[in-house]
Amino acid sequence: MTWWTLTSVTSSFDVLQSPMYLGREKVQTIFEIETKYGKSIREYSHLQNDDEILLLPGINLKVIGSSKHSDGIHIIHLREINSFVDLLLTEYHNPKLEEIIQSTEEHGTLSLDSMNLNDQDMKIIVKLGVRDKRCIVISLCNNAITSVGASILSQMFKYYNYFMKLILDGNQILDKGVEAIAKNASGHMIAVRILKLNSVGMTDVGCQYLAQMVRVNHSIYHIYLNDNQIGNRGLRVLLVTIESCENCLKTLTFEGNKRITDASVDFICTMTSSFHYFHHLNVRDCSISAEGKKRLQHAAQQRNYFTIGV
Repeated sequence: MTWWTLTSVTSSFDVLQSPMYLGREKVQTIFEIETKYGKSIREYSHLQNDDEILLLPGINLKVIGSSKHSDGIHIIHLREINSFVDLLLTEYHNPKLEEIIQSTEEHGTLSLDSMNLNDQDMKIIVKLGVRDKRCIVISLCNNAITSVGASILSQMFKYYNYFMKLILDGNQILDKGVEAIAKNASGHMIAVRILKLNSVGMTDVGCQYLAQMVRVNHSIYHIYLNDNQIGNRGLRVLLVTIESCENCLKTLTFEGNKRITDASVDFICTMTSSFHYFHHLNVRDCSISAEGKKRLQHAAQQRNYFTIGV
């Protein structure tokens, strides 16, 4: 059983003999609890003679026995087992991950692909990999990171402001995770040169968050969004942002996003003449027809130093 309430108890069995606590008209039950998470509040209580103790919530207890007194009082004996409180107080560790980070050079590359890392591991990466080692390349492809982990990881921008690459391919961080990364990277003093979010389960909503980031953070050169659930609206939001505001984005890839269709062809063709620093758009393996691809290729040829992957 788990004790979830904040409960007042006593260390003195004699105190409970008082009619104030136990009447004599009915059979009474007392819980005798063995735990290290009881806090004495005697000096703060108006019942100073009662040895009052506050029992903290979240304690897991096991029934280890029971007894009955001659006066009709039943006593149930409980003992604390591994409690939720213990889990909260124990700092999470991943020895293998910590060893890898410790052996990494300062301002170096932290390559942690396919290590089955979870959300809690992101705390270690932020603390040891970013705050202490100031790694400028962080690759976390194909782990078990969710939006929760992405939110934790996004705190790294508070400890360091320059990253050559942040790669989260193959983690289902979804739009919520993209939002956390985009919001915390949206600073004039933060530099992220390459952001890879391939196969993270994001949609057009995630593109809106990235567009907001690009408007503020002008240090991003390349964004990769392949194999997601992005459609025509998401593509347009990002391209309009690139065209309408000051930024240094050079590459944007949407390869494998099947919701991008011929409905975007006219728009892309029109936009190509407006780009300044932007040099490469990739819409390979989307749902664009052969005729649409020809039109895109022709539009790209009308401008120097610009290519469209179809």
